[in-house]
Amino acid sequence: MKHIGQPRLRRALMPLAVALAVSEMAGQAYAQEAAPAEPVQSVVVTGSLIRRVADEGATPLMTIKATELESRGHTELKDLVLEQPQSLSLGTNSGAAGPMTNLRGLGPMRTLTLLNGRRLANEPLQDQYVSVNVIPRMALDRVETLPGGAASIYGADAIGGVQNFWTKRGYKGISLKAEYATPEMSGGGDTKSFGAIAGWGNLASDGWNAYIAVDHQKKTALFQADRPEQHDPDVLRTLGLGLLPDARNASPLANFGFTRSANSNYNPTYASGCLEPYARPTLGNQSANNPPVYAPGCYRNPLYYNAVTDGSKITNVAGRASFNLPGGHKIDVDVLHSNFTVQKFRGMQVPGTTNPFTTYSLPASSRFYPGNGITPAVQVVGSNTGSNTPTMYIDPTKTPGAVSNLNMNGRTVYFQWGPAELGPAYRNDEQTNDRIVVTAEGEVLGWDYRAGLNWGMSKRDTRVGGGYLLYSKAQEGFDKGILNPFGLQDEAGLEYLRGIEARDYTYRLNKAYNKSVDVTLSKGLWTLPGGDLTLALAGELRRDAARTYDAPLDYVYKNADGSYKLDAAGNVLQHDLVGETPQGVGRRLHRDIASLLAEVDAPITSTFLLNGAIRGDYYEDLKQTTWNPKLAARWQPIPSLLLRSSISTGFRAPSIMDVQNPTAEVRTIDMDDPVLCPSAQPTVSGTGTPVPGYTADQVCNVNTEYWTKTPDNSFLKPEKSRGFSFGFGYEPIKNLSLTVDYWGLKIKDVLGAVTIAEIQQDPAKYASFIMRRADGTIDHIVASQANRGMSRVRGADISASYRFPAQTWGTVDAKIDATWYHKYEFQSEKDGPWYSNIGIITNDGRYGGAGPNAGLAGMPQINPRWKYTASLGWGLGPWKATLSQRFQTGLTDLTPRTGSTLTKVDSYSQYNVNVRYTGIKNTTVSLGVNNITEEWPPLTANSIYSGGYITSMADMMGRVYRLSVEYKF
Repeated sequence: MKHIGQPRLRRALMPLAVALAVSEMAGQAYAQEAAPAEPVQSVVVTGSLIRRVADEGATPLMTIKATELESRGHTELKDLVLEQPQSLSLGTNSGAAGPMTNLRGLGPMRTLTLLNGRRLANEPLQDQYVSVNVIPRMALDRVETLPGGAASIYGADAIGGVQNFWTKRGYKGISLKAEYATPEMSGGGDTKSFGAIAGWGNLASDGWNAYIAVDHQKKTALFQADRPEQHDPDVLRTLGLGLLPDARNASPLANFGFTRSANSNYNPTYASGCLEPYARPTLGNQSANNPPVYAPGCYRNPLYYNAVTDGSKITNVAGRASFNLPGGHKIDVDVLHSNFTVQKFRGMQVPGTTNPFTTYSLPASSRFYPGNGITPAVQVVGSNTGSNTPTMYIDPTKTPGAVSNLNMNGRTVYFQWGPAELGPAYRNDEQTNDRIVVTAEGEVLGWDYRAGLNWGMSKRDTRVGGGYLLYSKAQEGFDKGILNPFGLQDEAGLEYLRGIEARDYTYRLNKAYNKSVDVTLSKGLWTLPGGDLTLALAGELRRDAARTYDAPLDYVYKNADGSYKLDAAGNVLQHDLVGETPQGVGRRLHRDIASLLAEVDAPITSTFLLNGAIRGDYYEDLKQTTWNPKLAARWQPIPSLLLRSSISTGFRAPSIMDVQNPTAEVRTIDMDDPVLCPSAQPTVSGTGTPVPGYTADQVCNVNTEYWTKTPDNSFLKPEKSRGFSFGFGYEPIKNLSLTVDYWGLKIKDVLGAVTIAEIQQDPAKYASFIMRRADGTIDHIVASQANRGMSRVRGADISASYRFPAQTWGTVDAKIDATWYHKYEFQSEKDGPWYSNIGIITNDGRYGGAGPNAGLAGMPQINPRWKYTASLGWGLGPWKATLSQRFQTGLTDLTPRTGSTLTKVDSYSQYNVNVRYTGIKNTTVSLGVNNITEEWPPLTANSIYSGGYITSMADMMGRVYRLSVEYKF
């Protein structure tokens, strides 16, 4: 254990605050007026091994009851992590892993998510975090959040803190619940939910209880076409979107040419409008140049193909059997089966580099060949010999000259194409989390004991859904004249199209496991003036494991010798599936961790408490032992004032997938080659100019592979952190409480990816990361994990609550929970310059991948200066109503899109109202409105958000109406 210096020890004893949990304070005060006080029971709370009254610990702990979440209008736990001020989490449309808690903005991999005080198996693709989608809502009792300082109790990876979801220990009876939420505007985004819980037995009288709880929720996707007013071209142009006519891209009404590298010269349907809503006409993105260069054709309509919120389906089944045995012993058996699927829409899928070609072809014998009768001939001007490529005719002013039909001369035509009738392609990212936990507790020889056996398994099954085709079958359809690349399919073509669609095909499969056994012993050793000095000792043996599977070979092509087209590592080189590449190399990985813990509670006086803890973890695969201490103090000089403080350390090892990753994780991006197609905006595709010797088709706006994981990362070092907090809790008058906690964290050797944006912006510095082919073009880019620099985060948590005196017209209470970020800064590389990341949005790679928030899926993390949740509650008899608000301050855009001067991103505020009525026997009816004022996500000119709105911070649903009915038998 590292020495803790005297100055730091003195800071540990500085006052730090927490008052009674705000909702419980008001509730207890009211109860004292209505009935005699009941004895306060000691319980195990998040952040301690020792049983205690929930409000008497030395570390701030936030508790939210499940009923309060409902009163705020939550329809899923995603709403909690979005509005919680201590968490800087992204919405569900930021990736397919589901919503995750991100305490202190340090990334979900630095927040430990627990269920009933124990770990779940991690999401298996990254093996670093758990989605809150797996938590059972019908069985949920409360959520406890301990931001920062949890490494000494739960494991060194809890640098950012712990969020602990507690389910009911017992339930008797049957309850059914149905929920429905629908946006006021038409389109997608509907949410339908059903829940049930049934329990038998009474723990107090029968000595046993068993219950089972089921949740099911389905949400439909929302597309840009569902919000046409929010995608008004006149508004988007102010954001640098649509300033120039769009370049042609792959379309269901294909642009064609006579070579594979020049496949977009002509379009036979441009003159007729390109058949909305599937495609739209364009003059090309250089048609506004001086002089203009016209490239008329069709491009796929983004309103039709782009989703702003993906669809999802969640099903959770949780059960518990509890037994109170003679002698005060207790046994609990908990089971969980969770399954959630994100319907991730991917637009229109076209052939890529791992298919035989990136284009299709059409022979002159096809009945859909231009000029053969079905597809009109293309009109051109200029020389038209049958072996050249004359200019496509637009009108006499733009393309003057003699007009003639393009002389096809029987030449094969080439094109990029995707189907219209199958709609936007989507994949189903299905995740399963199973867990069995057996726990026992009681007293033996004067020692309180708690012991547990924990087994968990998670699976991520990624499957293509609709809109994905087989390349060879599509090409066969073109060869035989069945498929039409220049319009909608006839009956035969549509039947053939549906027959070559790859549906429900798994192209990637990963699993993760968590197995552990733990024992905790605690006992009061001797009496101090303030009570018993209590010692707790604990040990844990844990195995984290992962399994990757070989890429499925169903659609993988073979070499001449019959072997599959795989590289030496087992990665697929060429296959038949259009739009996704089968992934995986079979391997079993594991890490064994042995842990010892000790905690001491020393009530020096009746008003002054010292708490110390230390945890040692041995990582078998890293051959490292880490010791992480924590020291905290609590002093209550007068009944209305509480002071506390703490210091702690943390340690986060690279995940087993980071260190032992069996194969590269490959992603793709449309980008300009930063060397061969340089641009003033290197992160904005299509803005560069090719250098001599290369064409735009070769090096500009090219779909490029980049590796976010490499097969060997054994060079990675663990992260180490130090944290502190101090503050006060004050109750100046009855029913009014105020807490303020100032906290800080410092992390060194931060693990973060070298981002693709960094490489684009400084290709000379990262030249060794760019792998090139023999002709000089990019084969792939390595943008993988590395130990970057240091990070420093500081801020304050502020909360207040007040219950007004009761009136004949009801009772009213007000609450606010806020976080103020004082400092959020980091180094993008060791000993590099410091960057501040508060109130900033940018696509600069140093911000997206090097800071402690590296690893968030797809979208940049937003760090507002202020974020809070407030509520105003009213109750009278069977009626209860809650008006709640979530708010966060605005941002400055450091890298606005070309063509826009907008650098200010407005603050965001959303109001929800919920009314609950319990006047009908055994029935609770709730009506609510989310986003009463119909606030849309803030506009942004940052190019990361292609739709012009910050949809990772708030959704595009608009005003949403909710109805919930619960009936208890």
